[in-house]
Amino acid sequence: MNFLNPAFLLALIAVAVPLVIHIFSRRRLPEIPFSTLRFLKRSDKRSMRRISLRRLLLLILRMAGIALLALAFARPVVRGELAALFPAGGSRAACILLDRSYSMGVEEDEGVLFRRAKAGLSAILENMGKDDEVSVVLFDNAVEIVYEAERLECEVISRSLKKAGPSWSGTDLRSAVEEGRRILKKSRREAKELYIVSDFQRSALGGRKGFEIYDREASEDAEKETKKPGVGGGEAQSIRAFLLPVQPEPGANVAVERILTPRIALHRGEITTLKVTLRNTSNALRARFPLEVLVDEHRIMEKEIEIPPGGVREENIIFPVERTGWIRGEVRKAMDRLPADDRRFFTLHVREKINVLLVADGSSLYLEQALSPEGADGDISLERRNWGAVTTADLTRAEVIVLGTGRGSLERDVELFDRLVRAGGKALILILPELEHVIRRMSRFSPAVEFRRMGEGFASIAMPRSKPRFLSPFEKEDLLALSHLKFRGAVVVSGVPDKAVLLRFRSGSPFMWEERLGEGTVVFAVIDPRPEANDLVLSPYFLPLVQQALLATGPEPLTGEENIVGEPIIWKGPFGPEPVCRLPDGTELKPEVRGRQGGRAMPGRWSGTGGISGECLLIPPVEEPGYIAIYDGSEVTGRAAVNCDCREESELSYMTGEEAADSLGLDHYLVIGGGRELSSSLCAAREGREISMPLLLAAVAVFLIELVVAQGERGKITD
Repeated sequence: MNFLNPAFLLALIAVAVPLVIHIFSRRRLPEIPFSTLRFLKRSDKRSMRRISLRRLLLLILRMAGIALLALAFARPVVRGELAALFPAGGSRAACILLDRSYSMGVEEDEGVLFRRAKAGLSAILENMGKDDEVSVVLFDNAVEIVYEAERLECEVISRSLKKAGPSWSGTDLRSAVEEGRRILKKSRREAKELYIVSDFQRSALGGRKGFEIYDREASEDAEKETKKPGVGGGEAQSIRAFLLPVQPEPGANVAVERILTPRIALHRGEITTLKVTLRNTSNALRARFPLEVLVDEHRIMEKEIEIPPGGVREENIIFPVERTGWIRGEVRKAMDRLPADDRRFFTLHVREKINVLLVADGSSLYLEQALSPEGADGDISLERRNWGAVTTADLTRAEVIVLGTGRGSLERDVELFDRLVRAGGKALILILPELEHVIRRMSRFSPAVEFRRMGEGFASIAMPRSKPRFLSPFEKEDLLALSHLKFRGAVVVSGVPDKAVLLRFRSGSPFMWEERLGEGTVVFAVIDPRPEANDLVLSPYFLPLVQQALLATGPEPLTGEENIVGEPIIWKGPFGPEPVCRLPDGTELKPEVRGRQGGRAMPGRWSGTGGISGECLLIPPVEEPGYIAIYDGSEVTGRAAVNCDCREESELSYMTGEEAADSLGLDHYLVIGGGRELSSSLCAAREGREISMPLLLAAVAVFLIELVVAQGERGKITD
């Protein structure tokens, strides 16, 4: 006989409690002879003898009831010939869930943790019968059925798992258990068993994060399948669960948890800063290790890092970007017991020259110099055209148009500008009296604009409560100085929603606002580039303000490392008409294009920034970290970094088997330890017959008998 919960055998000590109470409750009274009662002495001895026997019976019943309860909670299992006295089914249906999440890649003296998990799987298979229906499922954030048959074939399972190893994804234990239940419910076998081999990370109960674009339809189909009549024999049969915790010894682990890249556009020669977050997940051990940063496969920094137990450290990595285009980077540290979180990839996009078309007359000298200073190698390639002289070829080459001073707008020009922006182009429009018609035509807000000439007073820009994104290079002192500039002409704008306003005058009237027009972006700015209009033109802030207003027409910078292994990727950067993606493992695929116009993606255009609307690529989930390259022919139009979500499992915080079973809602379960006794424990659990229920019923019966006997004794005493 074996016990599944042998710790409850300690409760047998409580059997002695009724005996101790019985011994100490016996009272010895002195005998005093009384002459008139001497003839009743013999009768009294016979009555006391019967009372003593009844009390002894009560003592035995109480001790037996407590013993039966303790044995029932210890869950005894009988084997051999004795097990034949208890009913059992024939062949069984078994589903084995094998955890392959990246935390199973913890390295031990004997190898990775996943090796022990596969040994546990082998022990389970050894205790299966040839006629048993067996399914083997690998799981992390997703599930993969690697074997499913009505008869056990160990060789086929071994071949299927030969190349299996830890993945780069976290764990969704709930979904895996639900998949196991679904598989077992399809079986018509009477006995059903669910085996879970996992390290049982606490984070595994959180469920899968991210998009459901790809797996929504599959989950709906699976739900419909389980609701079909007749599936699983139409009976709500119980499933016995066996939990095999595979957990490493406590130790140190440091994760490269996050890389925060600049959220502004980068330019060639600019000094940029990365913020790297490192976490020591051990609460007992101090960590010391070398950290290095690589950019385009060249080491730019190496540093010794020390983190106290349970500590978090942020490192600022400062370096210049020396070329335009897409830059690949990597932060890595010395490998520890969990290699999966020891490196992290990132990408940076450094702007190339922006093709800008300035539409203005000869009075736009200061504006032209602000956009492209003479003798400076800036980020803007500028062309200027007079009003009425703009051609379709000029607009084809331009990425951004700037509408400035002139004799006034022509209907033909406005039609071309409107068509360009709606197709995905960008525009910066100055709020000038001669451009009122353009403002009304190209603003979907239809604002009311009133131009006033100030007397002795002046207008000024209000200090923003929070720094706008497009003014990221401005320091607080720069914004304060900008608010002190005087505008001798007041422009009052109404009808613009507050959420679209980027900067305001102190009067509350918008100074600059941004709009979406079709697939493009328009920025309106109350900037008059003539010196007599305000102090801004001759101030040192005119050039950076105009250039940053121009950059505000672009999208959010495409930088960072937020793409996660196992989740679909939405790419909103530029791509050609026939984009091709190269994944980290070297395979190539054609991604799905969303938001095309006329069936074609706009080549070289930046997509919208809201949700998954607008022009974008939908790239299927990637299974390993690294870089994704997006090609247009042989030209790289974009790069994205993909990393595992090391905040999920790097803590290496584990549940006990009992905690996991309770959290998963498993009613009939058994936790089986590892080591040499694993196979014998499985054999006892599977082949034996558990008799805890008969013992529990026997204990209830004994206590009922004891209650009846005790009531009888009280009745005798009363009489």
